[in-house]
Amino acid sequence: MKHHHISFKEYTMDNLTLPSNIADLIPPDNMAHVVHEMVECIPMEAFLPYYKGGGTSSYHPKMMTKIILYAYTQKMYHGREIARQLEVHLPLMWLSGFQKPDFRSINRFRSERMKGLMDDLFREMITLLVADGYVNMEDYFVDGTKIEANANPYTFVWRKSAEKYQEKLQANVDQLIAQIDAIVEEENAEEIDASPAFTSKEIREKTEEWEKRLEVEPDNRPLKKAVKKMKKDYLPRSEKYELQLQVCGDRNSYSKTDEDAAFMRLKEDHMRNGQLKPAYNVQVGSSDPFILGYSLHQRPGDTRCLLPHLETVQEKYGVVPKRVTADAVYGSEENYVKLEEKNISAFIKYNTYEKENTRKVKKNPHHPQNWTYNQEEDVWICANGKKLVRTRTSKQTTESGYTSVIHHYQCHECERCPFRSACTTSKYGRTMQWNPVYHEQKQKARERLESEEGQARYRQRQTDIESVFGQIKQNRGFRRFVLRGLQKISIEWGLICTAHNLLKKAAKDKQRALAA
Repeated sequence: MKHHHISFKEYTMDNLTLPSNIADLIPPDNMAHVVHEMVECIPMEAFLPYYKGGGTSSYHPKMMTKIILYAYTQKMYHGREIARQLEVHLPLMWLSGFQKPDFRSINRFRSERMKGLMDDLFREMITLLVADGYVNMEDYFVDGTKIEANANPYTFVWRKSAEKYQEKLQANVDQLIAQIDAIVEEENAEEIDASPAFTSKEIREKTEEWEKRLEVEPDNRPLKKAVKKMKKDYLPRSEKYELQLQVCGDRNSYSKTDEDAAFMRLKEDHMRNGQLKPAYNVQVGSSDPFILGYSLHQRPGDTRCLLPHLETVQEKYGVVPKRVTADAVYGSEENYVKLEEKNISAFIKYNTYEKENTRKVKKNPHHPQNWTYNQEEDVWICANGKKLVRTRTSKQTTESGYTSVIHHYQCHECERCPFRSACTTSKYGRTMQWNPVYHEQKQKARERLESEEGQARYRQRQTDIESVFGQIKQNRGFRRFVLRGLQKISIEWGLICTAHNLLKKAAKDKQRALAA
């Protein structure tokens, strides 16, 4: 025959051949073993406070925790997908003990049972990593990223728009009330001053008062028309604007689909038009490069998130670093001062650090960096030897209550200065602002950053915390939350961070095994 030399390995699906232990079918370096060992180290007492007892038996919390954590390490983020994989994915089947919770049970456990459990779980994991020598708690690298919320990008509410519409509505309400009161009191409406702004509660009370008058005066057509206008138009709109402003809180916007999300500008701009999208600002701290702490914020800027982030990770996870390294967006006066008060060394650039190091600035004699300050006279000496005297002092207070003192200086001898055209274009002469506290903090930051230790730590920051976001967003494809609401989002991001640490632990274990 033509193919008589061809042979195949024996194959049959009728014989029953099973190992004594299903775990033998899973490779020893599989993530399922890492997840199993980590969760088993957590005492059962950590799970019990989140169960009331009574009713039908619940799925074992360790089993549910294992399958969810393992699913997140394998880029499975949706409850339905995890439920489907429980029927075909061998490591998941082994971790679940061949139990098959449906997607509702998985989502309910993730959203409800893990509300307080997630913080305890993450803290226990950090404790185990420190005990096993994987993590150095003294160095802390901080950065932030924005993750898109699971919300419609076109269901936005802007604070300024709500305030503007509310103001126009108040004017209409005041005018209508003034007119009706004038009619009732038989006075001229034009002579009545507008009342102060009415709340929705006061509008409702006023409407009820008019309805009682209608019972006495049923033929009063202007009053009847005013009551209808109040009930059908003004009152619902007033309640709507008040609710919108209440939901906004101290934010500038929110999404109707996920009211905890604020509109931010993301790097993932597929339309290339700078479109704002509902998102959360995620702050993460790492070391080697395990994630030591995380926090979620509803403001787009990173500067004012640093101190709340450090307070959160200290309170929840017991992380108290000795050295904090971050990029220039965190280099504010308040951050420098508060970190110094906590005896934390800040290896953080300020926003003009790179610009001050350029040749253009260093060789520019008219830049204030190259001027001399006379402390006795409290004046600045410019390149031409002229004095800039202090004219006034102003204060700026941040949302957190920190106050900065700024000194304003002006030169009164610029009129005949030969360098005026190169120094200033103001017809009043050269002016400058100087913050002595911030200036001192910037000098300290520059000394730390230009030391050998500072340069080494700042280089490490680029490969430490930046790689964390690269792994999560690019390699594991997590760019949008699955759940909605700040509380549930915190749980989901905690799962992402825990899964990241488990993957890093598995990689470290593999490196140690090869080195041994």
